[in-house]
Amino acid sequence: MCQFNFLVTKEKSNNSEIKEIASEFGLNYAEYNLDIINSNEIQTFLTTTKDCDCGSVLGKIYSDDLAEPDWKKEQKKLERKRFSKRRIELLLEQKRKEFIEKNSSELKAENKEAEKWTEFLTDKRLKNKINEIGIFYHQFSGELQNERIKIENGKTNLAKNINVDFLKNIKENELNWIKL
Repeated sequence: MCQFNFLVTKEKSNNSEIKEIASEFGLNYAEYNLDIINSNEIQTFLTTTKDCDCGSVLGKIYSDDLAEPDWKKEQKKLERKRFSKRRIELLLEQKRKEFIEKNSSELKAENKEAEKWTEFLTDKRLKNKINEIGIFYHQFSGELQNERIKIENGKTNLAKNINVDFLKNIKENELNWIKL
């Protein structure tokens, strides 16, 4: 499964001007026609500049790679392998260190991406082009063109209230409108 993030508009706008603004913040703004079951009146735009948006800050709280390992369980696994107490201590210490380093680098990446999104959504030039823009993500189980998506209506938010916690708490297929 791969995650893709999308921007959504209801109103007609100059896509090339918005694409120019988005690209300054490391976002793509490529119109992409999705097979959306319950919404005909919106335009969707793919934001990735890579192969996918896996690991994105959007919906991060719902990803399953955030949980801290069960260290007692890890210890029992090592004990079953009949390692010495000292070796088990060293291996667990190494695993804890790796977990902390991984979380630290992920946190930095999340904050960097959240900053990119908030700066884009609060950019005055964007506000001059459109009144509101939607944001959502979908975990694709296959190719983009073969997936049917059912959009859940989310909330309407002010751009000034967008922060890392808001972005992390977006649910899959939940369309959040941002009033610019």
